[in-house]
Amino acid sequence: MTALIRSAFLVTLVDRFRSLPFYLIALLLHLLFFLIFGTYEVTRIRSEGMVSVFTAPAPPDRSIANAPPPPPPPDRAEQKIASLPTAAGRSASFITSQAPGASAIIPTAVTVSPATTRQPSRSQAPEMKLDASGVSGVNMPGLALRQLLGRASRFIQDGTGVTGTGKSTRAKFACYWAIYQGGDWNCNPTALTNLTTQVARWSRDRIQQKADPMPIVVSSKDLFTIKPPFIFVTGHKDFTFTEEEVENLRQYLHAGGAIWADNDLPGRRSRFDMAFRREMKRVLTDKDFETLPTDHPIMFAYYPMLRKLPSGMNNYQEPVEVIRLIANEIAVVYTLNAYGDLWECSLDENDRIDRYLYRKGPRQAYHKWGPHYGSYYTATHYRNVNDETVVAAYKLGINIVVHLLNRYDDRLRAMGVQRP
Repeated sequence: MTALIRSAFLVTLVDRFRSLPFYLIALLLHLLFFLIFGTYEVTRIRSEGMVSVFTAPAPPDRSIANAPPPPPPPDRAEQKIASLPTAAGRSASFITSQAPGASAIIPTAVTVSPATTRQPSRSQAPEMKLDASGVSGVNMPGLALRQLLGRASRFIQDGTGVTGTGKSTRAKFACYWAIYQGGDWNCNPTALTNLTTQVARWSRDRIQQKADPMPIVVSSKDLFTIKPPFIFVTGHKDFTFTEEEVENLRQYLHAGGAIWADNDLPGRRSRFDMAFRREMKRVLTDKDFETLPTDHPIMFAYYPMLRKLPSGMNNYQEPVEVIRLIANEIAVVYTLNAYGDLWECSLDENDRIDRYLYRKGPRQAYHKWGPHYGSYYTATHYRNVNDETVVAAYKLGINIVVHLLNRYDDRLRAMGVQRP
């Protein structure tokens, strides 16, 4: 019986092995059919953007080709010509924007047409477009750029009679302290006097004082009658410009003047620093401060500073910051290192600190006696009042003065235009 069962099992096993190739062929055929037809879409799902082998392409829309052309662009905003009187009785005209609430005379960027560039109308100033990069104004037509720079240059010449450049600069000018609302503008009473005296001595009287430095009220029209090349702003306190001061300063800067501010609380985030940045944003709403590189022409305007900014009071060495305006020239210079404190130290004929005002103290420092720093019973201690620091601060001062006197004419000379 057992032998019979074993014989039947062996017969069944042999039959299975004989039919194995048929099973393998059937499996391979199933796989082949799956690979060929498995990716085809059997039931199409209606969804936007899906295209399958069963979806015919949509016919082109013939109505688009026959559609009427789009309407022409709307007319450009109205512009008007503004005139700024000059000392010679002539008017310098340029295009201004008629924006709601705008009260200042501000050049706007407009497109230049070839006809306007070749044959400007007598009743309309040449259209101008400042360079978008704000570096050189290369997109502005040469005639318009010369007119813009010439107008600003005449403003400075009317107030100083400046000629020459660099160490050959000749001018008669005066520094003016800016009297502004809420500020201690006269915190360094002898700084500007000492600076202008040193400028005259180092320039061998080529750059002379018209008069001793004096205050000028920012809210008055003296900015436009005296035409100072720059006004000096300093202080310790938080302050807020009045609306009259904001408007006068805006018009003064657009006319060609400049602001030189020196933070008498050296460094950033002091009361004066935060107030001055905030208020200048009210004066020039679309402009921001930028760091002046150490290879800027200011650093070589009279004395080469070798790309190293002098240290200010108590070794502060924050970089100079500026705001650019007319044809990308500097309109605001901001020194954060309290150089005015160092200018309180007058120099003798050997360019050394005139020490009769000083008493040597511990750590080789000096105590300064004077109306700002204290009385004979009190004094303020400074860490780095020495000959080298003070002389370097004066050299930076004369460099800034010479650059502010020449900045527009240097640009015009580079364009081949000489002073008349």
